Amino acid sequence: MSRLRRLAGTAAAAAVVTGTMGASPAAAAAAPPELPAAVQGMCSGTATDRVEVVVDKGYIRTGYYQSTSVVKTVYRGASLAFFDSVRNKYGNEWFKVQYSNRTNDWCGWIYTGSVWWED
Repeated sequence: MSRLRRLAGTAAAAAVVTGTMGASPAAAAAAPPELPAAVQGMCSGTATDRVEVVVDKGYIRTGYYQSTSVVKTVYRGASLAFFDSVRNKYGNEWFKVQYSNRTNDWCGWIYTGSVWWED
């Protein structure tokens, strides 16, 4: 089993426990999700590829616009799991990515000009 898949299973279980604490299942189901969402934690879904940060500093953001909040600053050479891509209303393409270190995971959006596909 790959390291990424092992991490995804562990973090997904932790997210379910954390996300349902203090709220009834009916209340949790009634609230519509806010999209796009970026959180400290694993991205939902399965990573399909990896990208590498090619600029001095890249910013993982809460949404796919430069005006959204920065979740995590990543530096040249950082490896990110790729989940999805979207083109915003200005025509800029953004990737939904996850950055993981030994203790935490961050999920969010990074501008495509900041990364390149890993070989």
